Amino acid sequence: MKALTIQQPWASLIVAGAKCHETRSWSTRHRGPLLIHAGARFPEPARLLCRREPFLSALDGRTAAELPLGVVIGSVEIVECVRVEDIVQLDEREERFGDYRPGRWAWLLRHPVALPHFAVRGMPALFDVALPETAQV
Repeated sequence: MKALTIQQPWASLIVAGAKCHETRSWSTRHRGPLLIHAGARFPEPARLLCRREPFLSALDGRTAAELPLGVVIGSVEIVECVRVEDIVQLDEREERFGDYRPGRWAWLLRHPVALPHFAVRGMPALFDVALPETAQV
């Protein structure tokens, strides 16, 4: 199954259903299921975001120390990939969770599902992961 490494807290926001667009500098043709892998790195500026709104509420009060690292945490479905300039409606909270500068791409994500965590080595692009029997998507 395809997977994508995303830094925290954004990985947890996606699996929680609070972040519905993943913004990237590149497009993807992939549609369908995608595993969300929380990257092993969690830089201090990203940790500090967890203490601020809207991140704090969207993470249900979980602290940076409580967010998993280096593991697959859930799955979503990629339903579309569009240029950020073509997004018709974008609420303020969603805008704070992504990088919507012109020229970037928004991957529209639906149907987030939390999964039992399992360790995987992350990659910089989409990569294949074999699902363990304990993780059914």
